[in-house]
Amino acid sequence: MAKEKIVLPKLRFSSKRSISGQIYDFLRKQITETKLKPGTAFSENELSAHFNVSRQPVREALMRLNHEGLLIVMPQRGSIVSKISASGLKQICFIRTSLECGSVIKAKELDDKTFNKILSQFAKNLDRQRECLKDGNTAIFLNLDDDFHELICSLSLCQMTWDVLRSVKGHMDRIRYLSMGNESPISQLIAEHEEIFEALKSKNFDHAVELLKHHLYEIMQTHISIRAKNSEWFEEEDE
Repeated sequence: MAKEKIVLPKLRFSSKRSISGQIYDFLRKQITETKLKPGTAFSENELSAHFNVSRQPVREALMRLNHEGLLIVMPQRGSIVSKISASGLKQICFIRTSLECGSVIKAKELDDKTFNKILSQFAKNLDRQRECLKDGNTAIFLNLDDDFHELICSLSLCQMTWDVLRSVKGHMDRIRYLSMGNESPISQLIAEHEEIFEALKSKNFDHAVELLKHHLYEIMQTHISIRAKNSEWFEEEDE
């Protein structure tokens, strides 16, 4: 894998969160939003100098990214941004579908007040998605897309559901950024979100599950054309 020289913007730290957590979020965002290409290399020393912090919080952030498969950490040699794994994508789809569909089924147990409150949040989210479609703002839409699926997870009333999903979907996020506007038109994604919402609103949970499964597994098809156009982003492996 050819190494790319690291180019990063500056990061202003908040006193309200751990330094390592902020570095992790910052680097993860740079990777998942495809601002750092596979093969981009950096060391703990380089990053600690860039962020003007000690090596310890940098090391902790890098290990988390390594655990998520977004970085390859090489002892004594530094770290490089990994390529996207097609076989890993299958596993991510399975985990994501299991947890999100499980959350929809769990919604059957919610009282009306809690359920209606979440439905109201869905409606506001979809309004903002439609605004993004008018404005052509892809970056904000992708954030709202995440918020939509986080709301689905919230139907389980288990915060760990979304936390687990976020920790495993890094490869999927990179494909989303590579495909947005081409293989995955925003209008199509919003239409699918609206269908899922309508099924939830009518408490047709089984139909919502089927719609959600189709929605989440579409990436297994769209990634094929993305891979053909961006082969340098993907591992050379059997699917």
